[in-house]
Amino acid sequence: MKLTKGKFAFRVFILVSIPLVYGSIQALKQHPQWIQTYFTEGFYNGYYNFLNSALSYIPFSFGDILYVLLILYVLWGIYKLVKNKFRLKWSMFFRIIGVLSFVYFLFHLSWGLNYYKLPLHKDLEIDGDYSTQQLVNFTEELLLKTNALHCQITSDTTAVVFDQPDRVYKAQIYKDFESISFTTNTIDALNAKPSLISLPLTYMGFGGYINPFTLEAQYNYKVPSYKFPTLIAHEMAHQLGLAKENEANFVACYVNMKSQNTFHKYAGYSYALRFSLNEVYNRSPEEFARLRGMVNPGILKNYYQVRQFWDSYENPIEPFFKLFYGNFLKVNNQPGGMESYNYVVALLVNYYSKNPLP
Repeated sequence: MKLTKGKFAFRVFILVSIPLVYGSIQALKQHPQWIQTYFTEGFYNGYYNFLNSALSYIPFSFGDILYVLLILYVLWGIYKLVKNKFRLKWSMFFRIIGVLSFVYFLFHLSWGLNYYKLPLHKDLEIDGDYSTQQLVNFTEELLLKTNALHCQITSDTTAVVFDQPDRVYKAQIYKDFESISFTTNTIDALNAKPSLISLPLTYMGFGGYINPFTLEAQYNYKVPSYKFPTLIAHEMAHQLGLAKENEANFVACYVNMKSQNTFHKYAGYSYALRFSLNEVYNRSPEEFARLRGMVNPGILKNYYQVRQFWDSYENPIEPFFKLFYGNFLKVNNQPGGMESYNYVVALLVNYYSKNPLP
């Protein structure tokens, strides 16, 4: 069948645009200062404010709806492919390539370039490494503060910190972000929504995500709600343009540790303590045993509560999702993959070696 001029022009456009789009984005990635100044603190700010003004009044996640529609579209495409006995017409091939190229471009233009801005430790003017002794000293100080907050809430070292409704947590988190100037971004308002696909997220092993196209922050409302302050703050940090997981974890700790609300302070401190204790274990099991023995039993019960929740949803496909997302992080300037979350310890140790704990 002979190609029409329109179809021929479309195929030529696809073939020419793919290397141009890919090459342009790869070139931009080599200039983190430019990305920081002109994209993260420039274009992205305006783009976020525009989308937020349009979507913040919708009580549910518009991005989740788009994802569901996309999944249905992909399933329909698979059905058509099977029906045609896996014969892929050239027209369909070029259409698929065109869609993938557009999604790749839109992902980077709307949010993905934030992965390549200046690292947060340079913004904060702190070191990128630390000694084991620095880690132990910081963890011990963190531990004592966490114990004190735990007792302030429960009056019992063995008691678990009880949960509050997510709307209560969200209202306080919004106040905390408003009162704490963390970046130079001029974002008008941050918001987070309970994900419509929280159950699938749970089976995949994820507590939340930012939609890179609608810039909505979604949290998994099924997780133990004492985790909400750090979980929601983590996703809202992504809205600020802090794309890397360790940097979003740092903001989750920082914002909650500075909160005037005792529950949120406890959530932030206990979150930071868990990461720090894990790193102490990796570097010095003896020091870990000593420090763990100092932790209030109620705090350990909170940790166990979260671990028990995830264990109850463990399933054979979860590792594949974790592997996929780990590789996604590696492709997007986080060589550690899923371990990138744990790199928050370097930011915490070095930042609070220069600044007192709140």
